This record gives sequence, C-alpha cells and structure tokens, in this order.
Amino acid sequence: MVPGQSRSASPATLGVVRLAMLGGMLAFGAVAWYLTHQPGWQPSLPTGVDGFFYASLGIWAVVAAVLLLLRARVRREADPRRRTPLMLVGWALGEMPAIWGGIYYLLTGDPQRYVTGLLFLVMAFLLLPLRARD
Repeated sequence: MVPGQSRSASPATLGVVRLAMLGGMLAFGAVAWYLTHQPGWQPSLPTGVDGFFYASLGIWAVVAAVLLLLRARVRREADPRRRTPLMLVGWALGEMPAIWGGIYYLLTGDPQRYVTGLLFLVMAFLLLPLRARD
C-alpha cells in the first residue's frame, strides 16, 4: 500500500462496528433500566421537562435531515474508500439520539426517548447499508 492511501474496510469489519454500536446502546439501556428499578431510586428530573422535550425534537430533526443528506452522498460516491468514513459518521450520528435518550432515561426513569433513539440508530443502519445498492 502506498503511504497516504487508505484501504476500504471490509463489510465484515463494518458489520462488527455496527454490532458493537448497537450492543453498546442496548447495554446502556439495560444498565439504565436496572438502575432506575432499584429500591429507593428517585428521578433527578421530573418527567416531561420542556427543555429536554424541545432539545430531543431538535436532535431528532437534525439527525434525520443529516442522515438523509449522507445517504444521498454515500449513494453518489463510487469509491468505497471514501464511502466508508461517510457511513461511519452517519452511524455515529444515528447513535446520538440513543445516547441522549439513555441519559434522559437515567435522569427521569422514562424510557421513551431512549427507545426512539434506538430507532434512529436502526434507521441509520438501514439508510447507510454495509453494501452499496445500485
């Protein structure tokens, strides 16, 4: 390989990355569930705090829009070495609402935003698949 030239990650390697991302988020949710179901646990924030609601809406809107733009960019890119980093960025962006929702779950005991965040992660995986579709 020529210095400065990158290789494209194999679909198997990218699949492991996706599994690690999803597994990590599921583990985060399991820990949040466990902690919020302990005797004597009290929420740090009341559920339905308006600032968190509007922040969630903003995160969801931005992530959805950027994922759609990234999907179009990845589909136009013919070079797999340039497509791979775009997919990784998109998947990481799709993970952001799940992280936000997990934090909200830990603070309030309300899992709805966490579950919605997981759906965003799965949406990122579907919009930016391992193999290019022609």
